[in-house]
Amino acid sequence: MPTVSIETATLLVRIAFLLGAVVDGIAIIPMLSRRVGVALFGGDLSRNSSEYRYAWSIAASLMAGWTLLLLWGAASPIERRDILLLTVFPVVTGIVFATAIAARRRIVLLSRVIPLWIHLGVGSLFYIMVYVLSIPFAP
Repeated sequence: MPTVSIETATLLVRIAFLLGAVVDGIAIIPMLSRRVGVALFGGDLSRNSSEYRYAWSIAASLMAGWTLLLLWGAASPIERRDILLLTVFPVVTGIVFATAIAARRRIVLLSRVIPLWIHLGVGSLFYIMVYVLSIPFAP
């Protein structure tokens, strides 16, 4: 296993937190805009029920909270690095399983979720790699 300095580990963990915060912040947009959500994931724009809006408003609130949690982690990256694992397990794995079920039921097109899965996979691998590299410096 390669070893890194505490400065490098701190920088990598901080980058992971900040990248996650930016991506999560951007992810709020399709949750709050049905048009953007349909453009990204497909669906029928006319199916904009109050139940749908309610569920996505809750999801957007949770995503905003996670965005702030990641920013908080970036303030003390080594001390708060466990948030990276919590992001991968259960958050990202939950998103992957939910989209897999939705794709299987033809709620979303598989071709629309594959880029999301690639993005989540790459991000998760980066989070896990950075976490492992920071183990020697954990308090």
